[in-house]
Amino acid sequence: MKNENNLRLPVSFKPSVMLILIFLLFASSVNLFAQNDKMMMNKEKMMMMMKKLKDMAPAKGYIKAHKDVQEPLELLGGPIRININQDGGKVYVALPDKRRLDPQVFGTPEMPMKFAGTPGITGVPLMARDVENDKYTVMNMPTPFGDKHITMDNGSLEIEAFDITATDGAMTKDKVKLIASWEDKDGNKYEVRCCEMLAAHGMEFPTFGGVVTNHILHGFTGIGTPLMPSEFTYFAFWGMGAVLKNGEILDKPRLVHGMLTEYVRTEGYKLAFDDEVTPTAQQFHLMVAPFKPVMDQDTFEKAPVKTGFKLPNGMELPFWHVMFESLKIDSEREQ
Repeated sequence: MKNENNLRLPVSFKPSVMLILIFLLFASSVNLFAQNDKMMMNKEKMMMMMKKLKDMAPAKGYIKAHKDVQEPLELLGGPIRININQDGGKVYVALPDKRRLDPQVFGTPEMPMKFAGTPGITGVPLMARDVENDKYTVMNMPTPFGDKHITMDNGSLEIEAFDITATDGAMTKDKVKLIASWEDKDGNKYEVRCCEMLAAHGMEFPTFGGVVTNHILHGFTGIGTPLMPSEFTYFAFWGMGAVLKNGEILDKPRLVHGMLTEYVRTEGYKLAFDDEVTPTAQQFHLMVAPFKPVMDQDTFEKAPVKTGFKLPNGMELPFWHVMFESLKIDSEREQ
């Protein structure tokens, strides 16, 4: 027996409903495809923009002139031996943070500076900068360079290095042996070792054969990220090394950068602007950045580091930026 209370549409009305449904489905599909096309176009546009920025890295020409030199000249005055040590004590570990942008380094929205190169390596693109009152304020994404940090204990640092080669080249006589470690509150030991191979030449900025002494780096210089302040650097190196936790290798090979510099932290351990650097104190920075070199393109690509250290949100810290301050330093010219 049929239920007379069932809702029935007039026969003449059913095709209209079907047409409407088909139209809505078609319109939704067209809109979805349009959104996908737009996303693809935005992605392609972004990739093209990133390539242009990388190609604009200011030191590209200089590096090209040096990278195939088989016998680069040595330092004027002869080789320098460097020994740096820390035996115990505290280290400062940087956490992801939005770096405040120094107007002396980055300029203004009307006259921007330091935007060319791989973002975070040699430049900060304009779309990555927040603006307020016609001034740049912060980089709008987390970086290894900022004010947030924690401390860890049992910091150990052993460095023996030689600065022999003066400039970039295909070969280098520079040498670095580094073993650095520190422990978290649970007793886990984190370690970085370097350098099986030095970066004899740079890709977006020079490396001076892998080791450089008595030079200004970062900030306005174009040598290294401008997210660090301009700082006189007594010794620095770039080379390939390994990242370990409790004796187990987690990540290898990784590009490791270390430098003994002027003191670049202020009250509350905030990362300084150029006019806040302390010239009469020193600290050693150890960096394993979330980038890997792309050798055949002379540039860098994103590659989070396997550190083994968990952040409060459960994510793994994607870099190491560790500062040592209880230092013993010894150096001399080799005869």
